[in-house]
Amino acid sequence: MTVLIMRRVREHFVVTGPDIEPLTFKSRREARVWCLAHFPGAPIREVGAGDRKKGAAPSKPDKGR
Repeated sequence: MTVLIMRRVREHFVVTGPDIEPLTFKSRREARVWCLAHFPGAPIREVGAGDRKKGAAPSKPDKGR
């Protein structure tokens, strides 16, 4: 199954995959709609600063104890 990777590069969203050329979109929604239309059921993996799980607390640095 093809896994699509979406990342934000400056002001655009870039979608890549093993069998497609990189495509750029102006919005995340536009990119997701394209992915769902051309590769229905394929997982979309978002990478970058915004991919952290919601609710996950950042780890606290050790205070040298």
